[in-house]
Amino acid sequence: MDVDYYALITKAVAGKDATARDRIYKDAFGLITRSHLTREAASSHAAALEDAIRRIEDDFAAEEANAAAEINEVLSTGRNWRPFAIGAAALVAAIAASALLYVYVAIKGPAIVASNATSSPPKLQRVREEAVMADLKPGVDGGSTGEGLPFALQRQVVFYRTTVVPGSIVVDRENRFLYLIDNNNSARRYGIGIAQACQKGGSFFRIANKLEWPDWQPSATSSRDTEALQASAGRPGSFLGARALLLDKPGLLIHGTNSPKTIGHLVVSGCIRLVNDDVEDLYRRVSLETRVVFIT
Repeated sequence: MDVDYYALITKAVAGKDATARDRIYKDAFGLITRSHLTREAASSHAAALEDAIRRIEDDFAAEEANAAAEINEVLSTGRNWRPFAIGAAALVAAIAASALLYVYVAIKGPAIVASNATSSPPKLQRVREEAVMADLKPGVDGGSTGEGLPFALQRQVVFYRTTVVPGSIVVDRENRFLYLIDNNNSARRYGIGIAQACQKGGSFFRIANKLEWPDWQPSATSSRDTEALQASAGRPGSFLGARALLLDKPGLLIHGTNSPKTIGHLVVSGCIRLVNDDVEDLYRRVSLETRVVFIT
């Protein structure tokens, strides 16, 4: 997909000073970094953005040079030169600051994109895996909505290009998202929490059963033992939440939670969790035999 970065960024920085332009450039690089592009595509977009920034800063430099020439012409006529001299000094300082800023963005920007586009170092991954978020105790109702979560983890429709058949579910373990694939390169995205035991395993499954207000038998040693799961009367404090989608592999399920604040984190119990409002929304939209694809 071709993007005219020059036209887009030119409009965005019109009338802005060097500091404001720098923020806009960094935001643009950040958007490329956070997109679902391959490493090669991200590098290509970063190069195109860098070229657009260079052209834009050249345009600003040319305008500033013209302004300086006009000031010199006024000074050469013998008019009162003091106000213009002060203005010229300020202009020179602005040009120098812009040049330094442009060099910084041109050198650092692509490096930021390249480093973020690659996999996290194993050391950082280990730190993330060790950061396990504690649950509320069963019976304690921490709420059903994701209103207090970061916006990215709240339920929303997003652009999502994939070859997975519409109507399927894609679970992105690493980035903590679940996608319900729609037509036209879009998907309904939900934030998830994930138990460490569900971090690895197969990739292709189907929904084998659906439960409302799932519960587990007191004799069960683990909430991931699907044979111990059963439907129950409404229990807002259930740590398995309002709904559960059991997959065709023992121990693998998508469910709700009584701890909304754990969304986006590695968790102790369960498997793939959503806030109750989200799991109820997903429950209504999918049927038995729906395909579920796990990606890492």
